Amino acid sequence: MTTDFHIVSRMKNRKIKMKPFTKFYLSILYLSFSFTAPWSADSNTPAPTLVSAKDHPTVSGRLQGLIASENPNEILKIWVYFTDKGIFEEKGYLGKLQEQKQILLPKNLSRRAKSKEKEVVDFYDLPVYSSYIKQVTQLGAKLNYVSRWLNAASFYVPVGKIESISILGFIKSIKPVEILVRQPEPIEESQVEAEVIKTLGGTALNYGPSLNQLQLLNIPAVHSLGFKGQGVLVCMMDTGFRKNHQAFQIAYNEGRVLDEYDFINHDNNVQDDSADSPGQHSHGTSCWSILGGEKDGTLYGPAFKADFILAKTEYVPTETRIEEDNWVAGAEWADSLGADIISSSLGYYDFPQNPDTFSYTYSDLNGDVAVTTIAADVAASKGILVSNAMGNSGPGAGSLITPADADSIIACGAVDSFGVIVGFSSRGPTSDGRIKPELVAQGSSVYKASSLDTLTYNRGGGTSFATPLLGGCAAVLLSARPNLNNMQVREAMMESANNVGSPNNNYGWGMPDMLLALRYSFINGDVNTDNNINLADIISLVNYFFKGGLAPHPVKVGDVNCDTSVGLTDIVYLVNYVFKSGPFPC
Repeated sequence: MTTDFHIVSRMKNRKIKMKPFTKFYLSILYLSFSFTAPWSADSNTPAPTLVSAKDHPTVSGRLQGLIASENPNEILKIWVYFTDKGIFEEKGYLGKLQEQKQILLPKNLSRRAKSKEKEVVDFYDLPVYSSYIKQVTQLGAKLNYVSRWLNAASFYVPVGKIESISILGFIKSIKPVEILVRQPEPIEESQVEAEVIKTLGGTALNYGPSLNQLQLLNIPAVHSLGFKGQGVLVCMMDTGFRKNHQAFQIAYNEGRVLDEYDFINHDNNVQDDSADSPGQHSHGTSCWSILGGEKDGTLYGPAFKADFILAKTEYVPTETRIEEDNWVAGAEWADSLGADIISSSLGYYDFPQNPDTFSYTYSDLNGDVAVTTIAADVAASKGILVSNAMGNSGPGAGSLITPADADSIIACGAVDSFGVIVGFSSRGPTSDGRIKPELVAQGSSVYKASSLDTLTYNRGGGTSFATPLLGGCAAVLLSARPNLNNMQVREAMMESANNVGSPNNNYGWGMPDMLLALRYSFINGDVNTDNNINLADIISLVNYFFKGGLAPHPVKVGDVNCDTSVGLTDIVYLVNYVFKSGPFPC
């Protein structure tokens, strides 16, 4: 039986419901093998089950239907899931965990350590057993990509070879690699001169035309405190990027673009080249500029001083599409490099209906089925904050896309420049009844870089453009409070949003006030949000109660005696705790 839980105990009366990580672990069990939880020798929990049984039938119903209609020599792209990773006893398992821990980058280790109570590595980090890959290729399959997280690999295989692969003893299941079509953005782009427009309101930076999309999130106030994404590594996953656009010049000059990879052409160039369709890098250029662009008087992203890695995962031939294994590959690559945040404006549900493809259905949007959804939740379990678009199929209920149905990410909806939900923004709930989106940001008339040349800017709309705004917000918060883990960042943003009192399937929890999120406390009694309970908290509570100072955020952290109100008795209680060893705040 699945139970809901809340990130911290004092949120029990809130409406932020998230399925426990055990649920999406179980979803991966369905795809890979029975594995209950990371295990260590000093743990009281049972050792993991290292081998799972084959699925029956081994070849999925979706794939069987396609096989029946195809010529035996027709090439299909399939996922092959394995029953194990070639490890059959606990000692060997522990040894492999230690080996894997040794090769993780320090930034990866530190990010995971904030989210993991015990081991920072687990079964999902272990490599797929190479002997299994070799045996499949010997039967006529061509390897495309290997996924540690899914304990699977994608192959190009003649239809007539699939049955012989399926009877191998170590094959758990075989499924099609879905070919997914990204819904086009609403047609509202307009060219805008890259002119310097003076920012109004006395903000520290000259934001130019990008001011409104940031003001809705109170980002200029956070920038004025010096927090601009410094020290946070953001992975942009998209169609490609015009790297020589002026919006990115400072990031390159300062050495903050750390790596890039093209998962389509398998090279290290994410900008358009001769193998790409015209305009391949258009969408990615826009999204990166919205999150991290920097051109004074013209455009600032929320996290314009973050570090970046760039993943080109989406192919643009005549229509925008992606094969889902590219998304998984990009997410695992981001994890390996220590990314703190993945901003992905790619999302899929309106899939092509033709004999060569399959469609997920609404019932599949439950956080447990789509491969990209499972990968997004595994990324979250590794401490990565995933910001992903809700989709542009609104306003109907349940019009969200995958992986927005993942339970541990921020699914992003779109509002207009006044903060009103736009018609195209996809709505929740998920098929299992969870509220979506988590948050919204401006997704109409968003100011951004254009890939037409290196100097052009324009405006556009879509949840794709709300997503990097919220991903950038997460980076700014993490820059200000680097000890937070991804789920704490998510909680602080949701609990600091303007619809937190009545979240719904249009706005979710609303637009976050990032200045408020900076002050969000996770500890009762820690009124000033410094992770300590001391005299400074007493002073903060006195200022709030007697002098109209800043309220604790959330207010209930000031209710240290748990009488459902904040007042003089709480000040006395806190004085007693700090100076007289009284009881700890409840």
